[in-house]
Amino acid sequence: MTTRHYSRLLLGTATAVLLAGLLFNGLAGSAAAIRDRTPPTAPTNLVAGTITNTTVSLNWNPSTDNSGKWSYKIRITNLQNSAYNSLATVSQSTTTYTARFLATNSPYTFAVYAVDAAGNKSAESNLVRVSTPADTTPPAAPTLQASVVSPSQVQLTWTKTRDNVTNNCCSYSINVNGSRYNGHVNWISPSPAGTLAASIRHLTPGTTYSFSINVADWSGGNVSTSNTVNVSTTPSSDTTPPAAPSNLRLVRDDSCGEVWLGWAETNDNADGQDTLEYEIWVNGVQSPLPVGAGLDLDFVYANNHGDNFFQVRAVDRSGNTSAPSNLLRLFLWPC
Repeated sequence: MTTRHYSRLLLGTATAVLLAGLLFNGLAGSAAAIRDRTPPTAPTNLVAGTITNTTVSLNWNPSTDNSGKWSYKIRITNLQNSAYNSLATVSQSTTTYTARFLATNSPYTFAVYAVDAAGNKSAESNLVRVSTPADTTPPAAPTLQASVVSPSQVQLTWTKTRDNVTNNCCSYSINVNGSRYNGHVNWISPSPAGTLAASIRHLTPGTTYSFSINVADWSGGNVSTSNTVNVSTTPSSDTTPPAAPSNLRLVRDDSCGEVWLGWAETNDNADGQDTLEYEIWVNGVQSPLPVGAGLDLDFVYANNHGDNFFQVRAVDRSGNTSAPSNLLRLFLWPC
């Protein structure tokens, strides 16, 4: 009796499992059969509103969908440079969008479509073509200050400025006596917060100079100029240059053309060692980076493959420049 009872129980259990499986598969099949395959309706009447150098505002009439849940995709296409193409998403409750960070002076097309929760995509709206205007507004003019550092040197400090177009600013150049200066400039880092600074060197002692700063954005052609500052360098009778620096050597090679140099301090007839400045010349061109005393190390960029030639010159406070140091030749490997 016990064995027969268990057999009936096992048979009943197996039958129930089989029926449950059939029922589940049937329901799953029915669910698959009734999965939402209907896309939303296409958005309509897409129009462009406010247009700036880098933004375009859009609005459209909404879609509808049987599921009641969808979102919008905005297709942004730059017709000149695909690097500016993008696809934005907004919720179904939003029928406006402002495309930002567009390229200036560029043609764009815009289209919108809807996507429901099941992934069904509507047809695209009408296509809107817009051209962003060219940037013709220069950056704000910086404010310049100047101070005499030595008989041959003036330090310039000016405020950083901004442009009307985001991430489009700025490049600076220095004017001396009304013309762009291409002489000896050492950029000073760090400078006070919110400012840039540079040292103008090899000026003539006892001479009056006027300085101003040009600032240009990266659109090209948009330039503004700071105030003009007049300063006079102090007179000096010193005409004897310092002795040439010695023992120019490689301290460290960081690869990729980034090297650190060191050398022995030199002497001058009139100025102490702590007032002498140094210039590093790389392949015949003066490095614009700030230069220290060189006792331990100073950083310069060089060509990252092949031979490079380095020399150092000392400059006293009156602008007298020494003969070059020993020539250091280094073969640098590529990155």
